[in-house]
Amino acid sequence: MKKIATVNYYFSRGGPWEMTKRTVVIRKKSFCWQPNIKRKTQKTTQSGKSVAGFINPVFIVLACTVFSGVFYVYSINQTATKGIAIGQAEKEIAKKKNENDSLRIREAEVKSLYHIEDQSKNMNMVSSQNVIYLEESPAVAYSDSQAKNKK
Repeated sequence: MKKIATVNYYFSRGGPWEMTKRTVVIRKKSFCWQPNIKRKTQKTTQSGKSVAGFINPVFIVLACTVFSGVFYVYSINQTATKGIAIGQAEKEIAKKKNENDSLRIREAEVKSLYHIEDQSKNMNMVSSQNVIYLEESPAVAYSDSQAKNKK
């Protein structure tokens, strides 16, 4: 193949300070423009592995997915466990409230006058016939004029 024409041109990548020179060769019986530049190759180590090493983006994405899945299962499990504990506590509270209500009713029954009279008859108690009431005198000494005003 013979060269028909060689064209040099400059183009910028990102700004006027980054100018790159390209050479295009027009060949006979070809209608495509091919740059006459060398392609950069990736540097490799002696064992044939790339410099980047074992970690690649696919591994990172898989690790993040597994971690987020495990965290999700853990959080759902903790929520369910706490929900069960709350349900048991609510049942116990309802049971204690019912017990408290029944004890209040029993207390009212025992304190009633009818119950006290009935129990006194069952114990063979006798009602008193002659009741004498005592007058209470104040513990503080008053003068005669103050004592008259109090009565």
